[in-house]
Amino acid sequence: MKLWPAFSFLTASLFFSTFSSAHSGHDHSDVAEVTVSNAQVREFLPASKASVAYLTITNPSEHAAVLTKAELDGLGRVEIHQHTHVDGMMKMEQVLSLKIDGHSSVEFKPGGYHLMVFEPEEQLKAGQERKLTLYFNDGNRVFTQAKVVSLQEMSEQASQKSQGHSHH
Repeated sequence: MKLWPAFSFLTASLFFSTFSSAHSGHDHSDVAEVTVSNAQVREFLPASKASVAYLTITNPSEHAAVLTKAELDGLGRVEIHQHTHVDGMMKMEQVLSLKIDGHSSVEFKPGGYHLMVFEPEEQLKAGQERKLTLYFNDGNRVFTQAKVVSLQEMSEQASQKSQGHSHH
């Protein structure tokens, strides 16, 4: 029985030395997390099968981040979309991945990138918050809360932005 403490120490030493040598060779000091701000999802309008979500993604790192998927609690499907101008017409199309360059931000807003949300499992009500998960091609995920807002509230915010007003 006197060998047990020595055996435990040896096992622990081997584990940590193996872990540290397997983990050496790269530096994590440069890693900067992608952040999400101002995440909002609009309530579904009566008889509507889809709604929209807006947010801002900021990538403070040196390297590009590639968004590949989004999920919003309580919704069966979320797609990344963008508006484009084709032959003088505004067209909306699904985007399978979105590159966010290093040291930059992408704002999801009307007339640009946005999330289309479908198949609500329960009614979205203004004032609620829902967990939003963004998935990136390197395996990273970012979690945030998206505030549920009414069409009126979203319209008022857009109007204030276009007039250059900001209320904090």
